[in-house]
Amino acid sequence: MRRKRIEIIAIAVLIVGIIGYAGAGLVVSGLRVAGAERTLNTVVSHQNTLNSTFSDINTQLSALSSSSAFNPQQAIVLVDKSVSNSELATKTINADDASLVAASSQLGSLQWLTMVGHGSLDRETSRLGHARTALEAARTIASDEAADGHFWHSLYVSLAELTTLNSQVGAGDLAAAHTTLAAMKSEIAAAALSTSPGLPPELHALMTDLSAFAADFGKQLDAQIAGDDASVAVYEATVQADQGKISAYDIDKIGSEIAAFYKPLIDQFNSEITAATS
Repeated sequence: MRRKRIEIIAIAVLIVGIIGYAGAGLVVSGLRVAGAERTLNTVVSHQNTLNSTFSDINTQLSALSSSSAFNPQQAIVLVDKSVSNSELATKTINADDASLVAASSQLGSLQWLTMVGHGSLDRETSRLGHARTALEAARTIASDEAADGHFWHSLYVSLAELTTLNSQVGAGDLAAAHTTLAAMKSEIAAAALSTSPGLPPELHALMTDLSAFAADFGKQLDAQIAGDDASVAVYEATVQADQGKISAYDIDKIGSEIAAFYKPLIDQFNSEITAATS
């Protein structure tokens, strides 16, 4: 009789233990899912800000659009803001990704205790995975756009200096024009060094032509300073030919190519965010 009582007690303890294990597992799983959900919600809340940053590429291009008048100073301000936004986006992306990694690690720890609630944990882990994939696409976009922005900054500064250069030559201040031309050449060279994958080949060709224009303009300027009218006439013709080549570039087409480069990455970012929230 006593033995049977002991067996019954042992079975009761086992049942209580199983129930306790299951209950503890569900509680722990629920707490971890809730924590991961908070992290995921924070990441998703940054979606609109990141998409706004990605659209800055249109700002960088608008200054050179054939449908608008070029304002170099305004273009420089817009591009510098775009670069700052891209760099800030990268910091946000890295912080969010670190949070997702920590949340995912937390979901996967102490698996012996959370076997009962593993279904909800698996679903949450999958959602975190989609969010991390989204951030990987976002990181690529932000990095490339920052590099693009540095290119546009150098290009726009060089064009602003060209405006100044023309004014100085028109005013007969050739010494000042010589100094401005040197600065312009430096900016053109800096832009030409850009290796951003988001820039189409036409832009690299444009920088080559701008460099040739600056070199020929320098020769014309030196001839003017030396009072060599015959050489000035020759170089003027060369400079005009350079200008013709530069004006032949289809800026709107270049803008479309850049937008087409980024579209798949932006679409991937948004689709993965959608998967993470479904």
